Amino acid sequence: MFHARTGRRRFFKLGIGAALTPALLSFLNSCSNKNTAASGDWGNREIKFAHGAGLCNMPLFYAAEQELFAKYGFKGTAALTPMPADVAVQLATGQVEMAVIPFTNAIAAYTQGASFQVVAGSGVEGLIVVAKPEIKSFADLKGKKVATFQADTLDVIVYDYLQKEGLSYNDVEMVYLGDSTELLNAYIAGQVDAVSHIEPYATKAKTATNGNVLGNGVDIYGSAYPDCVLAVRNEVIEADPEMVKDVIRVFFEAQYEIESDFVKAAETTIDKYYKTDMESLLASAQAQPPGVDIRDKRDFMYGRAESMKALNYINTLPDDKFVNFSLLEEVIAESPELWERVKIKVTA
Repeated sequence: MFHARTGRRRFFKLGIGAALTPALLSFLNSCSNKNTAASGDWGNREIKFAHGAGLCNMPLFYAAEQELFAKYGFKGTAALTPMPADVAVQLATGQVEMAVIPFTNAIAAYTQGASFQVVAGSGVEGLIVVAKPEIKSFADLKGKKVATFQADTLDVIVYDYLQKEGLSYNDVEMVYLGDSTELLNAYIAGQVDAVSHIEPYATKAKTATNGNVLGNGVDIYGSAYPDCVLAVRNEVIEADPEMVKDVIRVFFEAQYEIESDFVKAAETTIDKYYKTDMESLLASAQAQPPGVDIRDKRDFMYGRAESMKALNYINTLPDDKFVNFSLLEEVIAESPELWERVKIKVTA
């Protein structure tokens, strides 16, 4: 059932790296560019988004269900994304034009030559490490099994916590699983000793086992650290930056509505997007809120790339073009009312 830790290089042979060889990227990028240009009409069209399963995706899910994109002349669709790792592949190969993606997965794909940029945030905080009741600290994890997603923000935060405690991945047994439900069930069933998970599944993991939250990232990363980000393919940005700005506006509008009435947002998205009970979903609301404005978190994301390099997930660090907040800046300047009314925001 489990894919336990092996050499970090194997990640590239089995996952993103295998899908994104330079030759394949060149071919797929060429094809997707032709397909985009051939459409010839950016108005009244459908934008497909790849996505994950956590609360950090809620702005997209809520906007799609409430049809918030319609006022700007297009439809936003949350495309089927079978596994978390598939988000980066779908975006990098042009199967979708945009994605809500953990920024570490985006780093892994970008450094392999993928043609996209991070243009805004989507959700903040909510990376939570939960352990069995008898495990009280990260030091107690020594020799234990810890389950999560590979190369994900959830993976990197475990590494960062262990580093803080003077430990390494050699001191634990990392177990990598495929989707949120599988990850949650493995922990609840006692097949692993701890889980690094997103909301609303982390809350369910804690309440179902009376477990301990060893860390939620705030103590080492600070408040409002990003998890999922909005990434857009380069040809889309170049062809119609105004449309990308409208997507950012929609995300701001969704953030405001989610912050104003989370019960409505939960009722709108549960079952279709969140495979959990309403009690767990409502209880997790504050742990992983939406956050579109992450302008001051650029250096934070690049810092996590250093951790990924130490883990041999990437060979080189992402360049300055990986994060491009210029369109986000323009939206805030042109539509200040959208920025002013959301609760979570930064001043760059």
